[in-house]
Amino acid sequence: MAPGAADAQIVPTDPSDFDQLTQCLIQAPSNRPYFLLLQGYQDAQDFVVYVMTRVQHVFGRGGNSSARGGSPAPYEKIKEIGDRQPENHPEGVPEEPLTPEAVSVELRPLMLWMANTTELLSFVQEKVLEMEKEADQEDPQLCNDLELCDEAMALLDEVIMCTFQQSVYYLTKTLYSTLPALLDSNPFTGGAELPGPGAELEAMPPGLRPTLGVFQAALELTSQCELHPDLVSQTFGYLFFFSNASLLNSLMERGQGRPFYQWSRAVQIRTNLDLVLDWLQGAGLGDIAMEFFRKLSMAVNLLCVPRTSLLKASWNSLRTDHPTLTPAQLHHLLSHYQLGPGRGPPPAWEPLPADRDAVDTGGDIFESFSSHPPLILPLGSSRLRLTGPVTDDALHRELRRLRRLLWDLEQQELPANHRHGPPVATPP
Repeated sequence: MAPGAADAQIVPTDPSDFDQLTQCLIQAPSNRPYFLLLQGYQDAQDFVVYVMTRVQHVFGRGGNSSARGGSPAPYEKIKEIGDRQPENHPEGVPEEPLTPEAVSVELRPLMLWMANTTELLSFVQEKVLEMEKEADQEDPQLCNDLELCDEAMALLDEVIMCTFQQSVYYLTKTLYSTLPALLDSNPFTGGAELPGPGAELEAMPPGLRPTLGVFQAALELTSQCELHPDLVSQTFGYLFFFSNASLLNSLMERGQGRPFYQWSRAVQIRTNLDLVLDWLQGAGLGDIAMEFFRKLSMAVNLLCVPRTSLLKASWNSLRTDHPTLTPAQLHHLLSHYQLGPGRGPPPAWEPLPADRDAVDTGGDIFESFSSHPPLILPLGSSRLRLTGPVTDDALHRELRRLRRLLWDLEQQELPANHRHGPPVATPP
């Protein structure tokens, strides 16, 4: 929040809004976004936390009022952005579509930070192990050094966690606007032959290109930034987890109140999903994709069963053939399946007593976005020899530039009579 922003025009119009605001004088909310006050205007009236309870909030001082010790500041309007989002959308991810190119621009600094910090962490871990093996553990200086190393490693851990989180945020924000086409687009239109494994992005059906374009942009960026292979796998694991949950939740939502669960529609979705999985296989991501798309694939397989065969199946056989679906999800798909005018689900599809409780108690048919896989930091195996000589001319120039920058900053803090010439450059 900008200086002087505490005099913001955020007046609750509903008593419940005021209750939320007053509660957040002490503790920040966990279920709503909020603004944190950095510098206020009137200490007696300022809140520390301003909860985003309305569609629009206005910050700053306008009119003839002036900020503390300064001139009038303009208004700044900030729009509030899984409050009005669909239930199958993760909290905090807005709906505005982004292009893969725009995401690459935003992601590059984050990916570079993550890649470089991972290398530093691996280097420090290896050095700490060497120090612990070779030195006297009773040496007070060693104990102090090891304590400093622990603090440094904790900070590096935090940087990796933060950059990973922000990276997948940008990517999932973009995927959210492109994924629905996998359920809605028809890959058989145009009369063109379907592409095979390893096909170029331009050869894929138009409805799949935006989603595959996000995956391709992310893959190219991880390669350019030389991100650690373990983090590359986990990045795409998270993206596929998000894609599976988002598409499955959309599929569940589509069946409520309208005829969507039909064999012909399911064949189109199955084909789209197969084309995506084939393309990811050609990109070297097939195993990860198959693991995280398993539940969506199982749900689509159920809808692809020919109607005559499906009518002969029992609840027990369907549970056995589709084990990743919960009883509530299986019951939802079957109870909304389009069998024809005036035809309802057959008695054989009724859940068994062991599963009836899970269905009757309103078991959740939607996937949770909070059950994502944890981030596991790579241990050791640094790719760079940080103690070796610098042999790359471009890297050496950057090191000289960085050393000069640090020297300039240090000199600015010294009195004029204590300053001296710049550091002498050494050859690579």
